[in-house]
Amino acid sequence: MTVPTQVPSDVQESSSDFVQQVEKLFAENGPLSRATSGYVRREGQVAFARTVARAIESGSTEVVEAGTGTGKTFAYLTPALVAGVKVIVSTAGKPLQDQLFHKDLPAVESALGIHASASVLKGRANYICKYRLANTLAEGMLPSPQAVKSLKKIKIFSETDIIGDRANLAGVPADDPVWPYVTSTRDNCLGPQKCPFKEDCFVYNARKAAKASDVVIVNHHLYLSSLSIKDNDPDAEMLPQAQLVIIDEAHKLPEIASNFFGSEISTFAVKDTMREIKRRTLSKFKTRAPKETNWDKLTDAPVHILMDMGMWFHEIGLHEGDAKKLPDIAHVEDGASFLADAADAIERLYKAIEPLVSEDEEIANLAEVSLAMKEELSRWSLSLKQPNAVGKTDSGVPVVRWIARTATEARFHETPLSIAQDLARLRNSQTETAWVMTSATLATGNNDFSHFLSETGLADQANTHVWKSPFDYPEQAMLYVPSGMPDPKKVDRDDFIDRLIRESWPVIDMVGGRTFVLCTSYRAMQRATDVLRSYVTENGRDYSVYMQGEDSRRTILDKYRRDGNAILVGSMSFWEGIDIKGENLSVVVIDKLPFAPVGDPVLEAKSKWIEEQGGKPFFDHQIPLAAIALKQGTGRLIRSETDRGILIIGDPRVLPKGAGGSNYGEIFLSSLPSYSRTRRLERVIDFWEHPDSWQ
Repeated sequence: MTVPTQVPSDVQESSSDFVQQVEKLFAENGPLSRATSGYVRREGQVAFARTVARAIESGSTEVVEAGTGTGKTFAYLTPALVAGVKVIVSTAGKPLQDQLFHKDLPAVESALGIHASASVLKGRANYICKYRLANTLAEGMLPSPQAVKSLKKIKIFSETDIIGDRANLAGVPADDPVWPYVTSTRDNCLGPQKCPFKEDCFVYNARKAAKASDVVIVNHHLYLSSLSIKDNDPDAEMLPQAQLVIIDEAHKLPEIASNFFGSEISTFAVKDTMREIKRRTLSKFKTRAPKETNWDKLTDAPVHILMDMGMWFHEIGLHEGDAKKLPDIAHVEDGASFLADAADAIERLYKAIEPLVSEDEEIANLAEVSLAMKEELSRWSLSLKQPNAVGKTDSGVPVVRWIARTATEARFHETPLSIAQDLARLRNSQTETAWVMTSATLATGNNDFSHFLSETGLADQANTHVWKSPFDYPEQAMLYVPSGMPDPKKVDRDDFIDRLIRESWPVIDMVGGRTFVLCTSYRAMQRATDVLRSYVTENGRDYSVYMQGEDSRRTILDKYRRDGNAILVGSMSFWEGIDIKGENLSVVVIDKLPFAPVGDPVLEAKSKWIEEQGGKPFFDHQIPLAAIALKQGTGRLIRSETDRGILIIGDPRVLPKGAGGSNYGEIFLSSLPSYSRTRRLERVIDFWEHPDSWQ
């Protein structure tokens, strides 16, 4: 593959008046300096801003790895605001959306003396649906007394808040069972033409505000949706036509795009739709069920069939937590009849409610959704009959069909093995728009962008840039790979975690807790938590040990910050998006190299496909994925110029083969910042206790 030449600084190129204007804003005595406490001119930040300014002028595609501390949000927001163009900023998730809108954007606007109209647009499930809220209040069909209490709070919130974003409502947890009753999905939304609350619809008004805004902050899935809608219907727009699109947290884009371009149907979604139809028919058309049956029987029939299928899954060995490709599931062909029977039951229900469609908008919408589900179940029934059949997307890319189980439900997934063509097509449809894709983790060893560019289909059109972190990593951080750690593939998983905590404890205790332990699996996370809590008790320490999942992410992080000497144990979702500066976080422990788990159905299928094309899946795909994930995890440690910390990696495979590691260890090491390195505990102690003389 040909990789575009990296542009190291582009200061040699001639600059337009606009580019020079942007550069001056970052001067030591410039407006950003005067408005920002402790401002330090960073050449990487200036170069980044310069690149964004040129992209606005040329409509180019820029891929930027900006190391931690570069100040990337100021670097891309400044030229965008000065240019006065329409800007879309897309992020991987809601935390950065909220940070950009409430903190970063106002700070840049204040510094520059510029005010731009801005809005945050999230997926529809984040907003209260007044129609569904009104129905729920009228019918009172809720699953628990707690949901009834929450409903009262939501009613007051919906009457007093002008945005209706559920994240702004305190006192109702994100997992409260009331939320599906008062929010909408694409399937059950009536749409602005039919909904009696369309003038007061939070989703509609949020989209209306977004189309009128200068700066719109969205997430990747929503942005891809908007491009796809416009691609299929040029007159349909969810977002304004932008001159600049910033794709922040771009390392997540391939994964999110893979889900977006794929498809899935869950037994839960089917059951939920049946419950919605039952609720509506019993409340409004109770006496109008077809002869010799009733609404209960009609709506329960598909649900009971899918419940039987759940029990059958257990019988054939597909249990909670399993995710397998169709050919790898024994006797999967026998499951086709369950899906065919469920589809037939839905069709009978559809025929029963069809006469009611003209009388009730919600029934009309539910009927349409149920018919689509019937078609999807019929299609999956055929897929189960022929599990080895090769499916392809409209672009001709192979897909993998797989089933994932939870305790009571199943999800049927169809995932493309590459989204490069589809993503490149959407990019090429935006000929008047500049794209700037950025993250702290896009390249692997020696600034190699080939994996990211291959995954996104941008290899032939993107300019790539790397601007290193301004932090003095050799002085600020030490990488410690304990000499007593074995190859994790050669020992029991629990024994490996026990030995890792034993080797790490002297360091954790030396810094007084203040540690993140980042694990590659839930089982490792639970084991590490148990072992750490026993060490804390046995040694009489007052460190709290918090584990992901025992409370909300926000609550756990707030407790960690408040305590000042806590230990937090998390799995992969805690490897990124957390910014804790100062002494509160002094040690990060990573158990193993974050390779995708063995048995991952998409990884297995993609690896086979890469091999069939003459590639080497382990080196071409699995190692780059793991290297980028490792960079994300290690990035939690040093967050400012004054931070000091110790990174412990328990997996000796991160080392070069000559140092007792692996033949790919150097790829991982060269992807990481230039920490000082050691395998000796006494050197770690010296580094921490003698910061001015440890060298």
